[in-house]
Amino acid sequence: MSVARLPDGLPPGRLVAGSAPGLWISDEPVVAPGGLWAACQAQQHSTGWCPVLMAWPCASGSGHRTAEIDAVDVAESLHESWLTYRQTAPLLASYPGLTALPDPAAADSAGHTWPPDLADLALLADLAAQLGHPGPPYTRWPGLAAPAEPHPGPPPDAVARAVVGQMLHYFTTRFTAYLALARVDRSADLPAAVGWEADAPALELSALLRSWEDRFGARVIGFEGSSVFVSVASPPLTSRHAAHVALEHVLTGASNLNDGTFPFPDYAEALRGERLWSFWWD
Repeated sequence: MSVARLPDGLPPGRLVAGSAPGLWISDEPVVAPGGLWAACQAQQHSTGWCPVLMAWPCASGSGHRTAEIDAVDVAESLHESWLTYRQTAPLLASYPGLTALPDPAAADSAGHTWPPDLADLALLADLAAQLGHPGPPYTRWPGLAAPAEPHPGPPPDAVARAVVGQMLHYFTTRFTAYLALARVDRSADLPAAVGWEADAPALELSALLRSWEDRFGARVIGFEGSSVFVSVASPPLTSRHAAHVALEHVLTGASNLNDGTFPFPDYAEALRGERLWSFWWD
């Protein structure tokens, strides 16, 4: 990585004490955050500081190191998540009276009580996703989705600059944006490296984001508390490919994809050509 010179033109801010590999956060929400983010992104290869916008500071600076991300086997990690996800199908069949997410300590309408080992929050989230909402149309683990063919048009970093404006529209209707800079080589490492203060599986997520960088031209561009925003230069275009990619989204365990709000087919279709992906965890 290059020398630790901060980008030019920064507003007042601070280096987070003890952060590794290094985290800088502006003292206040910034003026024209999209332009400032783009200016820092343009200097990233010379400074070694990767920019990310935050609706409010949501990182401690104490996260995982690059070697820990390197060690994650993405395909195996998702396969394990898939096996956990699939466990819910026979469980639902065993509880025919289940029509809403129950209290683990209570009985359902058919008089069944929940075994103690089902009080795991991840399993409950998976159950909620299947209550009246079709799940992923796979009966066997399909492996990782194929890479997308590069789309005609701007490269991933340029797409990220354009998509930041879309994300900021979301931010500025409710929040302002701080600028943060992290000493990482690639934006995918941000969730794991900055000590992101969320219930997300940050280490496994960063490993998956690296894979999405390679397969879809993804870039992490912002956080809103426990939400992460990702630009995508080459999203899936066909229904079949989008469904396969959507399965990977579900297997992150993100609450917005596992709370039963969106039927899986609808979510998958919405991914076709979509260049802003977002995920949040309770």
